[in-house]
Amino acid sequence: MNALNESSVDHSRALEARQREAQRQCSLLAAVLAPQPTITPADELAVRQRGARWQAGLSAYRTNGVAHAVDALRAQFPTVLAMLGEPAFEAVCMRHWHSHPPKQGDLAWVGVDFPQTLAVLDELLPWPWLVDCARLDLALWQVLFEPPPGLKQDDLQRLAANDPLRLHIELAPGTRLIESPWPIVTLQRLHCEPEPDSLALRTAVEQPGETAWVWREGLLAQCHALTPTEAQWISALQASPTLDAALDVVSDDFDLSAWLHLAVVHGWLECVHELRNPLSMHAPRHCQGRDEPDPANPITRLT
Repeated sequence: MNALNESSVDHSRALEARQREAQRQCSLLAAVLAPQPTITPADELAVRQRGARWQAGLSAYRTNGVAHAVDALRAQFPTVLAMLGEPAFEAVCMRHWHSHPPKQGDLAWVGVDFPQTLAVLDELLPWPWLVDCARLDLALWQVLFEPPPGLKQDDLQRLAANDPLRLHIELAPGTRLIESPWPIVTLQRLHCEPEPDSLALRTAVEQPGETAWVWREGLLAQCHALTPTEAQWISALQASPTLDAALDVVSDDFDLSAWLHLAVVHGWLECVHELRNPLSMHAPRHCQGRDEPDPANPITRLT
């Protein structure tokens, strides 16, 4: 068997192993979350315990599962925890556990639907900013699990050498844009304090809404409140098929060169596509045969 065939076999075996483990985790979750404890384990679990030993182990899983989920939600939603306080937060977590049980064994994702849980609880209606604060907490958590940005020197050269009509900028996967009618970034920062200033909090909720820009920088999650122009620009980048179309959305005094400098420094960009067909943002990237940079292009200074 040659090296290529061996590699293919190894890949197939690894894929089968992952599929078996995923099925095992699904079966375990089904047993843990079932309304009544199962008498015998499912075959997919591949466990030897039966009878009283199985039921005792399952009971421990069912009890500890909730406790571990609450611990995970504490880590994922520190702002919401600080706002509600420990007893109320734990009660909400219990509601979440039953209304949105985990879909996989990794509790790092137990909070994916937590903002939706908050949104439907009538008891929380007096605090309407909670849902958006939870969305910001979740974004700060999620970007930590995204890959680092893939921007390369070739992308910067492509950006400097080509007409914006033929380019599409792809934002890094470790970025999130969170729009809210509430000042969520300010509230998040105030609740990071060991003893939040109650007067500052009351003043904050009366302030205009904020658009949060969240990104992963190294091993840390960062966020800041965008200006209206910055928020408009990033929304345009996400929605527009070309860089030229995104620039048409923002005002003429928008400083693209300054924003690109920050984007490169902080890792906001994944890559720059050169479009063979400017009407399509899904054309293959073209890295060969670049034109020389245009000295009049303000982007040139980045390279």
